[in-house]
Amino acid sequence: MPTRFSLRRRVAAWLLPPLVILLLVNAVLSYQSALDAVNRAYDRSLTAALRAVAERTHSLAGQIHVDIPYAAFEVFEESGQERVYYAVIDPQGEVLTGYAGLAPDDPPPPSGEVHIRNARFLGEEVRLAAQRKRLYDPELGDSDAVTIVFAESTGSRDVLVRELFLGSLRRQLLLVAAGGVLIMLALASAFRPLLALRNAIRQRHAEDLTPVPDTNIPNEVRPLIDAINHHMARLSAMLAARRRFLADAAHQIRTPLAVLGTQAEYGMRQRDPEEMRRTLASLHASVRGARRLANQMLTLSHAEAVNGLIGERAELDFTALARETALELAPLALRKRIALEFEGADTSLRLHGNAAMLREMIANLIDNALRYSPQDARVVVAVAARAGGGAVLRVSDSGPGIAKTERENVFKRFYRILGQGDSEGSGLGLAIVREICWAHGGRIALKDGEHGRGLCVEVELPRSGKP
Repeated sequence: MPTRFSLRRRVAAWLLPPLVILLLVNAVLSYQSALDAVNRAYDRSLTAALRAVAERTHSLAGQIHVDIPYAAFEVFEESGQERVYYAVIDPQGEVLTGYAGLAPDDPPPPSGEVHIRNARFLGEEVRLAAQRKRLYDPELGDSDAVTIVFAESTGSRDVLVRELFLGSLRRQLLLVAAGGVLIMLALASAFRPLLALRNAIRQRHAEDLTPVPDTNIPNEVRPLIDAINHHMARLSAMLAARRRFLADAAHQIRTPLAVLGTQAEYGMRQRDPEEMRRTLASLHASVRGARRLANQMLTLSHAEAVNGLIGERAELDFTALARETALELAPLALRKRIALEFEGADTSLRLHGNAAMLREMIANLIDNALRYSPQDARVVVAVAARAGGGAVLRVSDSGPGIAKTERENVFKRFYRILGQGDSEGSGLGLAIVREICWAHGGRIALKDGEHGRGLCVEVELPRSGKP
């Protein structure tokens, strides 16, 4: 069973995952941005405290003096729950004052810049700032620099980062939700013309095959509407052809049925065996004519290209097919004492087509030529190669021919020229031939026969065999 899917769901499935991914990426970036902002704010206090201690650290006669000012701790009073650690380390690495063990993993640069990084001290995460300060005391020689370290626990930072991040995340979720709602509203608005089109088609009458209006239709859907209208036009043409065929068939079949009924009634009133035999012979001829008419109408119904019934196609040898068909009709030519000649190509002519229908086309052409030719006449069936691939079939006879003014009319169904041919003709032969020719992408033309006498029917068929 074919899988059904919703375009709305499919579009949403394509849009929502990227939105979620973008939200996750933005959340990571927002957290990092919040962390950087909080660290910059808190690091200013940490740097200020460190520099306050550095300003009060000096050396005199080789003795290093450190005066820890109150201002160094005053900047941390607003976040009283945080623990603050400090240490001043002499050039030999000994702690002059502060917490033992508080030292940076990497020594700060000798230029005196403040170096800040994350670290662990006494089992907790801290933000550690370190600075290297030269004392310029000749008594200390080249080793006259001390290292000042300040560290602060990160609890307050983490709380503030979390608050900033969650606030930003809430706003982003609201924006995504609003975007999702807008997308669904946009999809509903975009599909509204399609729903209106669906309702309009559903409300149509079963026999309404008029084109679907393409007004208020999105450009992306217009090719589909054009294809539907093209298909409906083909259906309309096919139904019209069927109705026309049924009307013509009903009209044409009435005459043979009336003749059969009259002959049967006449035969039932006869008592003379000889007259009854003549009546039965006439009845048999009428039945044969009616059967031929029914067969030709059935063939025409299958041959009409608008019905699309000529579907099975295969590669075939058109020369051999024409030769075989001519041989099948040779007994009819012998009965009428007509010379049936075949002129075929030296090699086989291959083309794609429906063998049964092509055989019917050739048979109708030869049958028409034999019916309209007098005794001791000559009918020639010639097959030649077509320029560009394919085959050309010519059937020439020595009959009365067809006037140029009538050559288009004879392709009409049930059309017959009065005073020509035998009484069993139905007027369908050339109509069948043209439909089969068109269904194979061919071309048919009526020309004068040899030396201006009779008729020559020329059929060109391409190698592809497709219209």
